[in-house]
Amino acid sequence: MSGLNDRFEVREDNITGEKVYYATHPTGVRIAICPKPEFRTLHAVFGAKYGSIDNEFSVGGGEFTHVPDGIAHYLEHKLFENEDCGAFERFAKTGACANAFTSFDRTCYFFSCTRDFDECLRILLDFVQKPYFTEETVQKEQGIIAQEIAMYRDNPGWWVFYNLMKAMYRDHPVKIDVAGTEDSIAQITPELLYKCYNTFYNPENMVLGICGNVEPQEVLAICDEMLLPKERFQIVRSCPEDDGRVVKSFIGHEYDVPVPIFQLGFKKKWRELTAREKVLFSIVRSAVFGPVSDFYSRMMSKKLINSGFSCDNLYLNGVWACLFNGMSNSPETLRDEIFEEIERVRRDGISPRLFECTRRSSYGCQIVGFNNIDDIAENLADDMMFGTDMFEMLRETADVTVEEGNEAFRELFDTSNCSLSVVRKNGEV
Repeated sequence: MSGLNDRFEVREDNITGEKVYYATHPTGVRIAICPKPEFRTLHAVFGAKYGSIDNEFSVGGGEFTHVPDGIAHYLEHKLFENEDCGAFERFAKTGACANAFTSFDRTCYFFSCTRDFDECLRILLDFVQKPYFTEETVQKEQGIIAQEIAMYRDNPGWWVFYNLMKAMYRDHPVKIDVAGTEDSIAQITPELLYKCYNTFYNPENMVLGICGNVEPQEVLAICDEMLLPKERFQIVRSCPEDDGRVVKSFIGHEYDVPVPIFQLGFKKKWRELTAREKVLFSIVRSAVFGPVSDFYSRMMSKKLINSGFSCDNLYLNGVWACLFNGMSNSPETLRDEIFEEIERVRRDGISPRLFECTRRSSYGCQIVGFNNIDDIAENLADDMMFGTDMFEMLRETADVTVEEGNEAFRELFDTSNCSLSVVRKNGEV
């Protein structure tokens, strides 16, 4: 086993004491393992840096290929089936819980188990590397996914989000449902699925994150047995040019909801963000608008928000926005209140007390998160795909200052460049 040990780079975090074993497999798959011998559960994530926004790409410097919207999600569905039996059936025999998801920028397959880890990992690595598409199976899936798309559109939350994306982005595919449309999935063929699979499920575009009671050498030995080498090439992803300005300031939709729901988005021109900037933007949002803030208390007193009110960040290739969302009897009035609070904070600064309270809370939540097997495995996969580092985020959270926070706040919120999406009862929009 000494040869396997030599293939790992071991990093130990001096704050949490956690060790992570990193390796790049000869096939190109990047691997990260966080052993937790005190836990019984194991969680593994096998992911590709490939999502719904990757609908136009070039391989090895060749011509760009445009594929139907929703094909990444479609591909995720189809990989669970092969010529013999489905992956879910194989996992069920081990007692493991398995699933997958496709988002805007990634596709991940995962399982959790308390026993038979070796067998579960072999199943995961096996079915993801063995695509099986025929005209018959692809056509069968179209009906299933079309029903899924229809189900999403029967949800007011779907409308409020995607309408906001349409109001904010003119050309970026973030405004299109991850699952695509009925028309777009009707264009999907086995040939297109194989094209996307062979492009984005290349080992160099894939990662394996594992956390739990496991020996790193054991994982690497199974990877040597199961991972298949493929031709290496460069993937170039197309991203539409964007001037950083919203398309329209308001968009409405009618739906039978008891109380209007809304999303308010502040759009920023995309750029690469450092870990420290991401930490600062998160803290200032919570300090000014989160449950501990004076603003939150005032809006609750005025009955303009309820406990579902939140503020989050959306950050993808070509997309950077800060989104408020929730329910309100008067979303327009709430928007005006948010504008006033932004101007007040830009003028007077963030309360040092609230900033420090929020910073400590964020730090504590991150520390507690290192007891969550699933989160660690998924964070390791994300870190390898997007060049982030969960330990670096923790270190940056430890010493950011309110002075830095005020600068970050002034950059984050521009009241002249935002969109409001509202879903109201029929006849009220």
